[in-house]
Amino acid sequence: MTSNESLDTLSPAAKLALLHAQAANPPAQQAEQDSFVPSPDDPVVLIDNSSYEPLIAGDFPTPIGKPVYKPAPKKEPNSKNLDLTSESAFPSLSASPRPLVSNAWSSAAASRVKDPQALSASSRPMAPASGSLKKKSGATQVTDVLGLPASQQIANMSTTPLGFNSSNVIQKVIQETGTNIIASTNRSGTTSFVIQGSPADVARAKRELIAGLVIKITEDITVPANTRRFIIGAKGANLKQIEAKSNTRINFPRKEDEEFIHNDEDSEEVVIVNIVGDAQGIRIAKEEIQKIVGEKAAKQTIKIENLDSKYYLFLAGPQNSNIKKLDEEFNVKIHIPAVIVDGNTNRVTAISITGDKEKVQLAKQALEKAYANIEKTSRTVAISIPKRQHKYLYGKNGETLKEILAESNCTVELPPLDDPSENVTIRGPDADLVKGLTVVMEKARAVHVSVLDLTESYKSSGKDALQHARAALQYLLVKNSIKKIESDHNVQVGVPQSDELKKAVNLEFVSKIEKDAALAQLAVSNIVRELTPDVFGSVEIESYLHQYILSSQRAAIDRIQSVNNVTVAVPDERENSATILLIYGGDDKAAAKASLDNASAALKKIAADSSDYISKSTSIPVEFHDALRGPKGTTLNAIIGESNATIRFGPNEKVEVRGLTQDVNQVMTSLQKAFDAAQQDEFAKPFSVEFFIPANFSAHIIGKAGIHINKLKDDLGVKIDIGESNKSEEKPVSAKKDKKNAAPVKVVIQGPKINVEAAKDRINSQISNLADQVTLSLKVPKAFHRFLIGPSGRYVKKLEDKYNVFIKFPKSGNRGDESPSSPSPNNPDEITVRGGKRDAQSAKEELMELYEYEKEEQEKKKEREQKHKEYEEKRAAEDKRRADERAAREVRKAAEEAAREARKAAEEAAREARKVEKEAAAAAIKQ
Repeated sequence: MTSNESLDTLSPAAKLALLHAQAANPPAQQAEQDSFVPSPDDPVVLIDNSSYEPLIAGDFPTPIGKPVYKPAPKKEPNSKNLDLTSESAFPSLSASPRPLVSNAWSSAAASRVKDPQALSASSRPMAPASGSLKKKSGATQVTDVLGLPASQQIANMSTTPLGFNSSNVIQKVIQETGTNIIASTNRSGTTSFVIQGSPADVARAKRELIAGLVIKITEDITVPANTRRFIIGAKGANLKQIEAKSNTRINFPRKEDEEFIHNDEDSEEVVIVNIVGDAQGIRIAKEEIQKIVGEKAAKQTIKIENLDSKYYLFLAGPQNSNIKKLDEEFNVKIHIPAVIVDGNTNRVTAISITGDKEKVQLAKQALEKAYANIEKTSRTVAISIPKRQHKYLYGKNGETLKEILAESNCTVELPPLDDPSENVTIRGPDADLVKGLTVVMEKARAVHVSVLDLTESYKSSGKDALQHARAALQYLLVKNSIKKIESDHNVQVGVPQSDELKKAVNLEFVSKIEKDAALAQLAVSNIVRELTPDVFGSVEIESYLHQYILSSQRAAIDRIQSVNNVTVAVPDERENSATILLIYGGDDKAAAKASLDNASAALKKIAADSSDYISKSTSIPVEFHDALRGPKGTTLNAIIGESNATIRFGPNEKVEVRGLTQDVNQVMTSLQKAFDAAQQDEFAKPFSVEFFIPANFSAHIIGKAGIHINKLKDDLGVKIDIGESNKSEEKPVSAKKDKKNAAPVKVVIQGPKINVEAAKDRINSQISNLADQVTLSLKVPKAFHRFLIGPSGRYVKKLEDKYNVFIKFPKSGNRGDESPSSPSPNNPDEITVRGGKRDAQSAKEELMELYEYEKEEQEKKKEREQKHKEYEEKRAAEDKRRADERAAREVRKAAEEAAREARKAAEEAAREARKVEKEAAAAAIKQ
């Protein structure tokens, strides 16, 4: 678009702002039209624009960002008939006598300013603006114009989304991009934006304006089902990146089965992808998706299931050398699964190959050819090795078998654990069988295995030797003694399985050094020797209560163990045993019985106090268990609802429900209802429900960034659409009208019937809770807020959790790391409490009680401080009096001392005088 065409399409206000920017900087190279600007062909909402008034009276431009002040340009006309330096024709934006309208994008104005379509965008370099622009020094500045017709603006929709405000969108763009934006609306409703800033920031600002202000449209595209996981990416990383780049929302249909692994290359299944956003954003999203589809559609993953797993190690080669060679040769990825699981090498597994379609087939042929050659040339030989050494022969994750292959070019096939045979089969080429046999024998001899039968330690105590041995083993496991011994002596201790414990309690000590195994065995024997039969006790408590007591009464159980010097060992839940083992650990064996009895009585009391926690069971055929669980447990979540009960499906037809009585009864009813529906195959039938919710609650139901509604979808496996208001009940609503008067919003839920009904119940329950919400305020002097908040917000958080409310203090209140905004800027003493009526009132009363308590404490503290001050003053006065007395005494003493010295001096002088007189008299007599 030429410069003249650009000027013709702009409103006078936008034209004025653009020409001033061009005058400040003579036009350089004409910029290309921005691809981000909406196209006139983009879908729009049909709106009659004839009645729209300008956004600003007189069609004067409104600067949304900070005004850019520039000196008046010198007179350098750049047009034959246009004098841009004429102040009368084009008054300076910074020196305009008219006041700038700063609130033109207020909520009232926003209701008249509508959203976008495309106007051309011409770019001109401009002189660096004043410090109002956030730019790097020396960066080139440009001015762009973006025009959005009324018919494409969100603000002009018949039902504007809840909480939408055009001004907020523009201000956010200014803050995030550091640009200046001037907006004006002409009489046809078209809004023009003059954007100033660096080229990158201006381009980003235009994109953000379009994303935030343009009416969103929806478009569906289809993609191959086997590319879905690549589009989504690990934990949704790719999808989030595409959505962020395009400013769109991308929705995939819910997939009922687990993950989309092992999709066959020939599968023609497709999925419909729904993209919501503006036209340009949708184009960007489609390009990104198609780019991934183009890369992945040419690839495929196939499975090879007709190969015997006993040859897998040969196919892989030492350190997977054969597979790596094929991967590099055909540029594919070959995965041979591990076949060593509990010694069962005959498990049926499949090899997968991923890569380009043609290369995958070539790799498959090469793999099958190698397999045929190995199968043809390999022979077998059998050798007998003690059964208990088999599991140590194949090593962790089959590492020992891989070592045998690398050293001898042979593999080892071990019988399943439930097979009593001790024969081990060695397979390989004829020439390598002898070497393979030698290596296997060396590996078997390299492992030293010694066995300790704990039952032997208790045979002298009588017929309960096996029971005591099991108790000793349970104690060793609870105290982690076995793990410590393994670490201290560098051994591996094999613990018998539950079925083996019915006959004996044998511990196997395995090490490469025989001495280590012997020392480890001695360490266990020393511990067991101290566990005499009289230190064992037990208490019978229903098995369904065990985990509940452990979780809810952890502190009480710790106290029982500490006070009575006992260890409480709860049996494995799979054993379904009611017996809880007690082991006395004190040195005074005489006190063992009393301590065990006290601990048993205390545990029984805890169980009696937990009588409201019950267990009920019902019988449901096993074939219905998966249906009742639902994909990823979603149907089970619907059955349980918002209760704290748990459902356990047994190996047979038994289904057990545990929890508090009220919760269990409720879940049992829901479970029976779901079972009846499953019998009638209702889960397979599509079900949908529509209902309306108050518009002012829809934002709370959805949650920030959809967190609440997405969690509900994931928990219950349903599709939830919260759409527009009920058109039949809808009336024109002004932008200033309270949200509470807005028309109800329609909610559509689709999915299995029981899940849909559960989702509806949860939404209605949230609506009821929200309707019951109130906001109460109380005035507490600011000086007391810190006492109500507590260290790091400890006290107020505890109060919020107790009553399920939200308590907000003025901003100046210190609440740990939080800085809540002031509920009443004009009243720094006001605290607000939001929550259910009863809970909010209770929280308010408790806050007031705490305030009164703190107030009384502060008064008492002041009294104590005053008394202390008076005492200190009295004490200071007394100290001063005593000091004065001491000083007076010192003065008197000094005076007395001085007087004594004076008398002494006078007496001495008198003596001297008398002496002189005597001498004079004597002299006179002599004469």
